Amino acid sequence: MKKAYLFIGIAVFVCLILAAVIVTVCLKHKNNAQESWKDMGFDLSLPTLGEDGWYMVFEDDFEGDALNQNIQFGERYRGAKEIWTTSPHAVRWESNDKNKPEQACWWCPETVEVKDSNVIIHARYEDNHTCTGECPAVGRFTGGIETRRITGDNNQNKGSEDELLFAQAFGYFEVRAKLPDADGLWSAFWLQSSNQRKVSSAGVDGTEIDVFESAFRKSRQSKMGHALLWNGYGKFADSEAYIGTLQQDLYDGYHTYALKWTPEYYVFYIDGEPTWASMGGGVSKVKEFLRLTVEIDAGDGFGPHGQKIGQFSESGDNIFMVDYVKVWQNENYEAFEIDDSKFPGEEFERLVSASERGDREGEERARKNLERAVRTQAESIARKYILPPVTTDFAIM
Repeated sequence: MKKAYLFIGIAVFVCLILAAVIVTVCLKHKNNAQESWKDMGFDLSLPTLGEDGWYMVFEDDFEGDALNQNIQFGERYRGAKEIWTTSPHAVRWESNDKNKPEQACWWCPETVEVKDSNVIIHARYEDNHTCTGECPAVGRFTGGIETRRITGDNNQNKGSEDELLFAQAFGYFEVRAKLPDADGLWSAFWLQSSNQRKVSSAGVDGTEIDVFESAFRKSRQSKMGHALLWNGYGKFADSEAYIGTLQQDLYDGYHTYALKWTPEYYVFYIDGEPTWASMGGGVSKVKEFLRLTVEIDAGDGFGPHGQKIGQFSESGDNIFMVDYVKVWQNENYEAFEIDDSKFPGEEFERLVSASERGDREGEERARKNLERAVRTQAESIARKYILPPVTTDFAIM
């Protein structure tokens, strides 16, 4: 009997050792995988203005009492001079509790102000809200600024058409900002393409680039998320993300958040140090507009990546402060930009939808429309880019 107990004891001991070894190896492998971006051959260095092809597009330190009052444009800039607008009135997230519709997150332009050389975006609960839009009287209100004006029908800040006040493919994008130090909300600096909601050539014709998303206040740790999303937000959507833990307290004072977007890869920076690099989605090759926003949890206390960020407090006024935005371009990248000739994603989605519904007539109609759209885009590409013998005699869409 003693021998039996001895064998059992030894077996348990050996199993515990093996388990510890396996866990250690797995954790090491996980950590190596998390840090593998550092060894992929990307140039992680910060660009220097005036060197290696880098030149200024614009810098805005938000002097004055309104948007677009003191933007400094570079000598090569030929675009619009008023590039910022507020995110329009729209429900951003519906409440997750049908019995508490007031927990929905609303974007309202009147939560944004320019003051003390900052753009200030408020996030607060109001029980007597008044504005020029269609916001309710009671609810959670916040907002943002962006370099796109939505036209057409507006559904959750996704208009049927976009007027791009400023958009750029590739370059260096940097903000200096102070994050709202509160549970239940997250702030973000991100770039988005008008093509993002279309299903087409992976991320090449449009990727949501989240330079940073702060959704970690509840954890009391200095974490930050970077993310890439492409092929829309539906069943064909794809993404890649990285969440890092930093030494500094990102909720204490101002910090810089930046993106270097090259034709081959993206590099993300916090306070001048690289924090992630990726070529996820194939790297967008189209112009994208800028967004600085705040969002509030919809009553369930979860952030955009599924992290528990706590319930939003309905007392007090939380603010996201942006000190400046600057954008540079590199003359060596400009030739890699592609225009709007693209796979007709909307027609493809209509075909898939009709097929799933069993709508034979709708499916046939969508198939013909898709074929017509593909031919149109192919002809456009042929006219613009195929010129043998200077180029190949074919192209890939």
